Amino acid sequence: ADIVDTPSESSKTDQTNIQLPPVSGKVEFKDVSFKFRSSSENVLKNVNLKVEAGEFIGIAGQSGSGKSTLMKVLPRLYELQEGKILIDGLDISKTELYSLRRQVGIVPQDPYLFSGSVSENISVSSPEASSDEIIEAAKIANAHNFIMDLPSGYSTNVGERGANLSGGQRQRLAIARTLLARPNLLIMDEATSALDYQTERAVCENLKKSCKDITVFFITHRLNTIQNADSIVLMNDGFISEKGTHQNLMDLKGSYYALYRQQEVG
Repeated sequence: ADIVDTPSESSKTDQTNIQLPPVSGKVEFKDVSFKFRSSSENVLKNVNLKVEAGEFIGIAGQSGSGKSTLMKVLPRLYELQEGKILIDGLDISKTELYSLRRQVGIVPQDPYLFSGSVSENISVSSPEASSDEIIEAAKIANAHNFIMDLPSGYSTNVGERGANLSGGQRQRLAIARTLLARPNLLIMDEATSALDYQTERAVCENLKKSCKDITVFFITHRLNTIQNADSIVLMNDGFISEKGTHQNLMDLKGSYYALYRQQEVG
């Protein structure tokens, strides 16, 4: 009964129902703060961030720093209490949800796969996609080689929830599936956490090279992975403590520098 009685998202927010046109991917967070109803403390604290269309942004920080929450307010999975987010200059709080979310691809840390073939799991986002398009998406996700090593290649059944695959393989199929939908903004929310460093770095570099027209937010704990990002955002206790290129932040010798050196030793 509680679920049935829960107001739909659209009924809560569609008083101003502007259709978001196809966007280039320019994003601006303006004085963004957020807290959960069960908490008295803000999870995000006065965040200000400008991202140009097509930029590859690395987002780093310790667990609980606000990385994932920052990305959940972008497609309005959480509604802001303070501040605003603009995409191509349009306030997303005044846009129709579907027109926003259909342009944002999200790859979570623990993606859902259904019992079916590899090809079916990738193409569920774009049923009309050709075999060549499916393979191209898989190559960008660094999945093609392991798929070809499976008993029936792209026709191999992945099992219920992808039980026949490893965690890293499931993540790479989810990345391919999201890329096939051709989003204008891509959020990688710890989406490569189950991969070894070399594979994660390869996926990151493939995305940066192949998705030049997509604004990419790449959340990771491994700073080595995002060295070549256009810009790196370091979150700390709900706010942006440092922002710049890898070299800028290393020269600053602040929190990013200390964390990077700590990971190198580790």
